[in-house]
Amino acid sequence: MKHIAIYTDSRNLQEVAMLISEANALAEMGHKVTIITNVKYKNVRNLKPDVNMKYVPTPGISDLAGQVANFKNLRNCFSIWYKYRVGSLISLLCRGLKLAKVLQQNDIDHIHFESSEAMYPASLASANCVGASISSFSDVACPKGPAKWVADTCNLSVLELESLRTTKNSEAIVLKRGLDLSLYKTAIKNKSAIKLIFVGNIVEGSGLQYLLKALAALPSRTEVMIDVVGNGPMKKQLVNALIKLRLNQKVHFLGDKPRKWLLKNLPKYSGMITPFCSDADVINVNNINYIKEAMACGLPILTSNIAVCDELTSSNTGMKCPPNSVDALKNMLLAFLKLGPYHQHLLGENARKYAEQNYNVKHQARTLSRWIQAL
Repeated sequence: MKHIAIYTDSRNLQEVAMLISEANALAEMGHKVTIITNVKYKNVRNLKPDVNMKYVPTPGISDLAGQVANFKNLRNCFSIWYKYRVGSLISLLCRGLKLAKVLQQNDIDHIHFESSEAMYPASLASANCVGASISSFSDVACPKGPAKWVADTCNLSVLELESLRTTKNSEAIVLKRGLDLSLYKTAIKNKSAIKLIFVGNIVEGSGLQYLLKALAALPSRTEVMIDVVGNGPMKKQLVNALIKLRLNQKVHFLGDKPRKWLLKNLPKYSGMITPFCSDADVINVNNINYIKEAMACGLPILTSNIAVCDELTSSNTGMKCPPNSVDALKNMLLAFLKLGPYHQHLLGENARKYAEQNYNVKHQARTLSRWIQAL
């Protein structure tokens, strides 16, 4: 089985947790996996025996001194930079040659990288230098141009379904990124009161400004409460609006919470609400993974009927309404409340089943492993 390197510079702990789940799943398929990163992560646990983490400091110009003699590698790096003109040549040389050296020293056969602008050219250049195959998970923040470029130039492109439709490139496959479902527990809620949670960046595109107005427009005796987890530029404005809307007893801004808190507390909620204003706003709200995790915990998803959410969820895993509409949000909340605890629980069960069918990291790893072995 091929030795796979997962190359990342992510500082997002949620992203890193998902990456570790993917690495562990690939190890269970029989691969040796090395996570290569320039970030010093703290308290990394639960790595399988065949998964190693290698810290490689961000290289500088001084790192080129010992590598300039390898004209073949220099030519490979320059050809990648000249063809696509992504970033600076010096940066590409530093990153590409340093990564190529690490791949060679560790006998790595395949490099699988997280899609950031700096990693595209470096990963391609290093793979060309050592003859490794290459693949990528594209991210929702990734513009379509560079993602198409990876599909055009890599042996295999693994595209995030939430951000891109299936590419015309015949060598590309589409995978939804998976979860280690053993980490997510479900709980039965029998209370008539509704307690929802929002997790993500508190930005204008999150739709929270409409949600607060919708909540204020509900009948006074309606028992709906919302916890907002996260931070962002709109938080102060929305907190100030609570008193004016008389919602200070119904809406609580909890700030950022660690992953351990989320895993423990998500099952206690009646559902997750995330009223995106548009598909373009999904990037800035940055909570796709949280939605998947909520579904894995058996939470119905109340969201907007935008394209991303149509692909991320199904019609029987929650409710959807038009974006940017106070009335639509109010009616969705009333409809959800009218269902009662039993039917709300059924939606949650459907959400869990949907996560098991579509977001099981072991299924994704099996498919990815098969393709990597075939390269």
